[in-house]
Amino acid sequence: MSTRTMQRRMSARTMQREIEASIGGRVLEMGTKLSLKKSKLIKKKVYLPKSKIYMNYLEREPIHDTSYDNYFDTTNRPTILFCHGLGQGSVELALFIASLKIPPHIRILCPDQIGHGEDLERALNDPQHFQQPTNESMMESTSEFLDVVKVGNNCNAFGHSMGGGIVYFLRQKRKDIIKRTVLVSPAIVSCLDDDLIRGIMQGTNKLIAFESREDVKLAIRDMSTGRNRCKERKKKDPVPNFLLESVYRKAISEAPEGHRKELMHSLLTSFGVSQSGSMNHIDNFFGTESDIDQESTRLVIWPEKDVICSYEKGEYFFKDSIIIKDNTDVRDKKSFHKDIATEFVTIPDCGHAIHSDGRFLFNIIRPRVREYLLEFSSSNNDF
Repeated sequence: MSTRTMQRRMSARTMQREIEASIGGRVLEMGTKLSLKKSKLIKKKVYLPKSKIYMNYLEREPIHDTSYDNYFDTTNRPTILFCHGLGQGSVELALFIASLKIPPHIRILCPDQIGHGEDLERALNDPQHFQQPTNESMMESTSEFLDVVKVGNNCNAFGHSMGGGIVYFLRQKRKDIIKRTVLVSPAIVSCLDDDLIRGIMQGTNKLIAFESREDVKLAIRDMSTGRNRCKERKKKDPVPNFLLESVYRKAISEAPEGHRKELMHSLLTSFGVSQSGSMNHIDNFFGTESDIDQESTRLVIWPEKDVICSYEKGEYFFKDSIIIKDNTDVRDKKSFHKDIATEFVTIPDCGHAIHSDGRFLFNIIRPRVREYLLEFSSSNNDF
């Protein structure tokens, strides 16, 4: 192949990438705006004096409902807390929150965790003073957030992946506030896939690092049934190619170089993971190998082909707590949650966030999650 031919091909590819970035960028921006508008969530910020940081969050304030007798009793006001996954932000949950059609008198809160979402501005503008989060600092700051924004004692919580891990441990710390939880593939260290941990620590799996367009493609495949399970997916790449370039460019523009890699290492090492990927014992509850709150009222949802948070490990972790195990399509069956501590639901042929047929996990679990989250401790909440 001649040099001129190679230059022409490179030029054509560069132009293609620019077009993809332009179209994909507009799609992502428009999607964010529409999601926020539909969810009626408002961007806010509050200072946390103990953590010494400002926490960005989304909130939908409750609207007075005369049918709700205890509306003005703020200690008992129904609230739902949503916690996002690794590398995401609160805005990524806006569309899902909107789809749940939560009654207007229920308060909705969705904070950006340290080093995520709007908090990336701190990392970008003052990288020398920015401290990467640990599991403890995320839990402590979220706990303080609940106090500062005055969440009462009637709060249910939802978390996916990292957010599920935060909600799991937050429930242990704040039983005075958190009553019912929905955990979707919670990223508890003893439930993380061994190959994933080793890959991240050794640099062979970059997950959310997004140092190249190829990283984005492989990460999205891992969000499905895994990069090495292409034959099991009807759609090889669940996300259109033109979005890959946009996601990659957005990632490198909104955070310092190496931020996401350092973020993952910080979280894993605070869990007790060594640089080689092996697990060291840590003397706190973050390293627990079995459920430490077996009486907690919760719905646990776990895709069976999750290559990030292992289904087999998750089932073992909760084995002594499970009252009902339901292997079914969560869209078509009512929950059993009336008097149950832990209801464990599995989703066949589904990965961490995307089903093998291309459907997104949140679309599949929406009916069951809505039903579960809308049951509050107050007898005045019959929806």
